[in-house]
Amino acid sequence: MFWMNTFWTMARSFPARRLAGVGLLLCVWFWLPDVAGQKATPKNGVSRQNVGRTLDEYFLAIPDRYLPGVPRARRRTLLRPEHVIVRDERNGYLEIAGDGARPTVTVAKFRRSDGTYLIAVTADYEMGSECWLLDEQPGGFVDVTRNLIPDYRRCDDFEAADCHVYELPRYGTTIVVKDGAGRERYRLGWRGNRFERLPPAVGSGKP
Repeated sequence: MFWMNTFWTMARSFPARRLAGVGLLLCVWFWLPDVAGQKATPKNGVSRQNVGRTLDEYFLAIPDRYLPGVPRARRRTLLRPEHVIVRDERNGYLEIAGDGARPTVTVAKFRRSDGTYLIAVTADYEMGSECWLLDEQPGGFVDVTRNLIPDYRRCDDFEAADCHVYELPRYGTTIVVKDGAGRERYRLGWRGNRFERLPPAVGSGKP
């Protein structure tokens, strides 16, 4: 091979110390492309841009349009211990207390089948409740709530007959859907890429 002939020609004319340096450069030259390839492409070919985020980071990054009662400029203060009800990083669950002027906010992570995460956010106000499912993409968060939750409904008034309150899980991956009075309507099970309405438990008496 050409490079081998070049190497031995240089070996005859260079001192031992310089020869060692040339050999090292050749090794690095052949090895670097493989290293770069490993960094550029994960083993499963999936870009996992949001795997490393903490719950606090998600809470701070959620756009104001989803949490108008909790503007981003004030959220870092709300991460102090006196405002945090639950911070469970292992189970992907964060709950921030409300105070009447602002809602109680819950953030939960749902792991997708490709290893990335769907972010669920609820805001419980004095008169109603909102739920959002957010997909983090390179340009920011995208609302995919109506795409992933069957028969999704907002609850602007707890006294409304069609009020649906979505209770995010700390343990497991099942969302409990309740009415404005706190009575369970049905449950939604996470299937890796979407939620499905679960059949009622045997003996529950629910349709």
